[in-house]
Amino acid sequence: SGPAPAAGPASASGAVGSRERKRGSARRSTGRWAAGILLLACTGAVAAGAGVAGIGASAQSVEVPFAEVPAGPLTGVCPEPLRLLSGNVAGTDAEFSAESTSARSVVNAAVLAAAGTQLPAAGLAKVADGASLAELSAGTSDTPPLAGTRPGAVVRDRAVSAATLLSAEPSGALQATAGAGMTYTAADGDLTGLAAANCQAPANDLWLVGARTAVGATAVLQLTNPSQTAADVDLELYGTAGPVDGPGSRGISVGPGQTRNVVLAGLAANQESLAVRVRSSGGPVAAVISQNILRGLTPGGVELIQPTTAPQPAQVISGVRIQNPETTRKLAKEDGYASVLPSLQVAVPGASDAVVNLRVFGPAGEVQLEGGGSYNVAAGTVSRLPLDSLPEGTYTLDISADAGVAAAAVFSRGSDPEKGTDVGVAAAGERLGSEHLAVLPSADSVLSFTAPDGAAEVQLTGVTASGDLLAEKTVKLGAGSVTEVRPGDLGGSVAAVLIHATGAPVFGAQSVTGGETGISALTLPRGNVGGSRVQVGVGY
Repeated sequence: SGPAPAAGPASASGAVGSRERKRGSARRSTGRWAAGILLLACTGAVAAGAGVAGIGASAQSVEVPFAEVPAGPLTGVCPEPLRLLSGNVAGTDAEFSAESTSARSVVNAAVLAAAGTQLPAAGLAKVADGASLAELSAGTSDTPPLAGTRPGAVVRDRAVSAATLLSAEPSGALQATAGAGMTYTAADGDLTGLAAANCQAPANDLWLVGARTAVGATAVLQLTNPSQTAADVDLELYGTAGPVDGPGSRGISVGPGQTRNVVLAGLAANQESLAVRVRSSGGPVAAVISQNILRGLTPGGVELIQPTTAPQPAQVISGVRIQNPETTRKLAKEDGYASVLPSLQVAVPGASDAVVNLRVFGPAGEVQLEGGGSYNVAAGTVSRLPLDSLPEGTYTLDISADAGVAAAAVFSRGSDPEKGTDVGVAAAGERLGSEHLAVLPSADSVLSFTAPDGAAEVQLTGVTASGDLLAEKTVKLGAGSVTEVRPGDLGGSVAAVLIHATGAPVFGAQSVTGGETGISALTLPRGNVGGSRVQVGVGY
């Protein structure tokens, strides 16, 4: 074995060939990578082009635009006048007897234009056939008003015999500032008393609290459909012992322009406290309970119970008018007069019991209640919380609970069992803002305002019977006290009051009285609304 042979020409050639093969392989590999990169680049360009051109982009996220929806016409339904039930005492086709000789039912209405604009078209008509009863723009000029001037029109004491419709076209971009109310009075017969109600906007979900169907008490639910679409109405009823599933409470058909009367005793008899939820599919409806009480042969009062705010953990009721408590307690000892004692009626429609806390505010500030103002209310029931310890005066009730509740206050006026009494029901209201137009009824009226949790102000502008606006008056509200304002304090002969509130949350109502015993309560109507912005998505 000798030394290794030296490398010859053949070995050198093999090494060179091997290196060339590696370089060729590298070049082919680099070519393939370059081709791949070019292909990816082309694919990205195509994808980008598709995104720009809208080709194949069905899965991309597109922001849904907003569309401006203008304000719609204002509609308010004034209830039918109270009538005495006779004949059929159950079902939805109630029969009524003739009214008393002195019974009178009238509608008052008002409309205001926006500053510097002409009065919008507005009027009163019968719901049933659309027959015109009054035009609120009658007598107004076609000449545009001066800048800053707000024209107005008022209709006073228009006699009615059926459900009435207030309609007003928008005023520019805002819904018209308009309102109406119905007032019933009678000095003789079983329906002696005073009842007043705002003309309400129809809705598909309404709550009414404070009715009675016990012996001597008649409650008739009025359902009015002012739209051109038939409504199918379901009722939910809650009594003192729990929910009441009355036969005939589902699928009540209310045709366009029709009013159906439901005798609540046929669905939930012998209830000292009753809450009713009205839900309609199809056309929206207006709902009010016509309540009258007869204590033996003596009239015990009439009222038109209006919707309260939907169940929620916080409610505020204004305009609760309490007469001398000693007078009321003495009267309550008379046979059949126990229900004259004032009370707060609270409905808990949910499945859980509620702890209800009550604060009461009067002209002098907060009033301490006996027992501290905390109560337990069972789920599905309506409970009566006593208010008979309150001194004489006008009060606001501030309710808080750990569950959603609906509420109303029930109170009476009168001292002589031989002369009879009247009954009032105050519903919970909403916080006041701007452009609330309170139309005054054909009776004595007092506005009451409360800011439960802080100082505030209300700006009040009287509207005369000729539609003119009086000078604005500012009323300062102290925290936690009731401030009353008489319309006469605003100057001149006032037919309506335009209300603006600023500062801490403000709540208010009208307390209405007439004669020795007549009493009723009205929540302040909602302020007008403008158009809205709605997202509109287009797809397939």
